[in-house]
Amino acid sequence: MNNFIFDNMIFSGIIAAILCVLLIMSKKHRRSSDHYLVLWLLLTAANLFYYLSSDIIPQKLQSFFFTLPTLSICILYLYTLGLTFGLEFNIKHIIKHAVFYLLYNVCFLVTSLFFHEILFKNHLPYSAIQNEFILNVLTIPMAIIPVVYIILCFFTLKKYQKMLPNFYSAIEKINFNWLKYILLSLIILFITIITILSLSTRWNYLPINSISKIIGTIQTLYLLCMVFFSLRQSIIYVQDSGIIKSSKVKEEIIQIDERSKILSEKLLEYMLLEKPYLDEELSLVKLSSLLNVSTNQLSRVINQNLNTNFYQFVNSYRVEEVKQKLKNTAFNHYSILGIAFESGFNSKSTFNKIFKEETGMTPSQFKNFNS
Repeated sequence: MNNFIFDNMIFSGIIAAILCVLLIMSKKHRRSSDHYLVLWLLLTAANLFYYLSSDIIPQKLQSFFFTLPTLSICILYLYTLGLTFGLEFNIKHIIKHAVFYLLYNVCFLVTSLFFHEILFKNHLPYSAIQNEFILNVLTIPMAIIPVVYIILCFFTLKKYQKMLPNFYSAIEKINFNWLKYILLSLIILFITIITILSLSTRWNYLPINSISKIIGTIQTLYLLCMVFFSLRQSIIYVQDSGIIKSSKVKEEIIQIDERSKILSEKLLEYMLLEKPYLDEELSLVKLSSLLNVSTNQLSRVINQNLNTNFYQFVNSYRVEEVKQKLKNTAFNHYSILGIAFESGFNSKSTFNKIFKEETGMTPSQFKNFNS
């Protein structure tokens, strides 16, 4: 009965993956990260199919399906790079990170030829003579590679989030905190699977014939979470390529010359007269285009001449706009949050945080103090 439930869960995961692939491929404008996500979904679906039924897969080829998680975690890393730094979808990147997967399976095939007792039973590596040393040599890399790539994903995400304030005035929808939680859950998933395998193969606490079904069900739940958050991100926000282009150019430390002073004055005058900060999605790319200067020039002026970053620079104007409107009786019929949104903010939590940093009091305290 339990295996019947597990089989239905795994089958549902396969169907969900296929439907999501079709949905993504139907998009008119697909980003590189979309293609990496499609590949990850297809690999995960293939891995789930293996856990659902391996009867039609020859013994010598089962290792290619069993080790698919080592390949899918590589694609997840490329997906992370695609989301954060716009890594292009390129077969060279995939082959580069698939080398371990290919070499690992070649080693598995060669080993199984010399040690005929090494085979697969109930979707898991099995030694007919209980040769644990050979099994450990074959399976330990399966535990190491995912850890390495999870760490790489965390470093990439941390680097990206550190750079965001230099390029965007609103970062809540593009900071990819959800991906951080996905990676943390992946660690939990990894530990859970290792524990389940140990309980079944070493200590015989769990029936061996149900282990692959349990693992497949856990992977199905993970796939559904990944799909939900990645598609939700795609729907909520379409990121421009500002951080991609600018991040490829090394930052130059330059002296504050006459030209940069002129650009600083032009920028400050434009902010006061045209109020571009009222655009809640204002980015460094958009503002540089409005001023007809390069993103690198504008970034250097903000960072070096004005001694701040783009995020703080723009939001300081938004806070000032809010302060003026809170003092203006013409806006008495507006709520504080309504005024914040009218002033360019798009998040209540961000508005409250930045307002208190800039003024030393909450918006409500400021309003009461000036009423």
